Amino acid sequence: MYHLDEKLQDYIHHNYELCREHADYITDHPECGGQEVLACQRYAEILRTYGYEVESPYKGVPHSFRAVKKERSGRDMPRALLMCEYDALPEIGHACGHSLSGSASLLAGLALNEAYPDLPLRVDIMGTPGEEFPGGKAMLAEAGAFEGYEFAAMAHMFDANAAQFNVLACNDRQICFRGKAAHASSNPADGRNALNAARLFMDAMDMLRQHMPSQSQFHGIVTKGGELPSIVPDDVRLDFYFRARTLKDLCLLNETAERCVRAAALAMDCEGEYSQRYLTYADLSNPPAAAQLIGEIFDAMGEKVSVFQEPQGSTDAGNVDQLIPVFHPLVSISGGKKQALHDRAFAALAKSENGYRGMFNAGILLGNLILRLVREPEKLEAVQRWHREYRKNSSPHLSSSPA
Repeated sequence: MYHLDEKLQDYIHHNYELCREHADYITDHPECGGQEVLACQRYAEILRTYGYEVESPYKGVPHSFRAVKKERSGRDMPRALLMCEYDALPEIGHACGHSLSGSASLLAGLALNEAYPDLPLRVDIMGTPGEEFPGGKAMLAEAGAFEGYEFAAMAHMFDANAAQFNVLACNDRQICFRGKAAHASSNPADGRNALNAARLFMDAMDMLRQHMPSQSQFHGIVTKGGELPSIVPDDVRLDFYFRARTLKDLCLLNETAERCVRAAALAMDCEGEYSQRYLTYADLSNPPAAAQLIGEIFDAMGEKVSVFQEPQGSTDAGNVDQLIPVFHPLVSISGGKKQALHDRAFAALAKSENGYRGMFNAGILLGNLILRLVREPEKLEAVQRWHREYRKNSSPHLSSSPA
């Protein structure tokens, strides 16, 4: 039975108030992806005060940073990474809990490096902006930010504890149908209805749902449907997201959608176009050995652990997991109550006792996880073996750039 490391626990307590105040600052100054000026500066200031060399922006990604403890910089040794998220959502602020989850990584990193300055593993801290949009980790991965690291870790705030984050690979398609405008009453025969082409595309996709893998999803909206009822629509636009269990399944889903675009355009004598606007997010490998390790630490903390079979969305942490194993547990901040993310009620938890407890628990969890991986190298080897096989069999190399 695993027992929590007491020395680490002391340093978690020692740094807790600093990180709680930091979390409050991020909560009170919400910045959406691509705008995290204050959050990034605040992290950098704290880390420099605590003896870290901070490079910001890192690898040219705006509002990112990497922090390395000065006395460990340049030393030839294995390296691991704690990732900090800090972007908010439009209108509803930190309704995904990033103000707490990023602060939990900071808490774990400060405590580990203070408690064990001679740990045979360099634990760096990286700020990864824009998880919601535009995918900071995907950009950092493409820029080579994760080269040379054994693994990365972070925790995500949730309404339950879970050893793994079950996510889907995800990307988007901007779909445009172009027809020919005409008066819908006096000369409709001269027109070509782009809205009908869009309807045919959506109907075709719906009819194909039963033939897709069970966790494949697509959802979309009409962003432009025409000008007036009396004019045959000649320019109709759709915004769709596609999700699948693996990148391979996502590619197949994209190909299906693109065939349906071409077929609908052909049937309605229109033109159909599709493009990708956002970065593709990959899936997480979720090695069983990682789930066991994290589950044992939750048990030592006296925390109940849930297992989710259904996916909980998508994350750019999957793009990091394409390169190195990513530990991505979920930590409850709701006090055991059901509460959906991306909701104002979830945002309110960021400055609650349950929210602070979740940040504290996540710091303990991440710190003990890293210590276990150092002290039980066979556990890390098992995770890395699974990760290599998973990536070899389920996902080709992903270019983060939009298609």
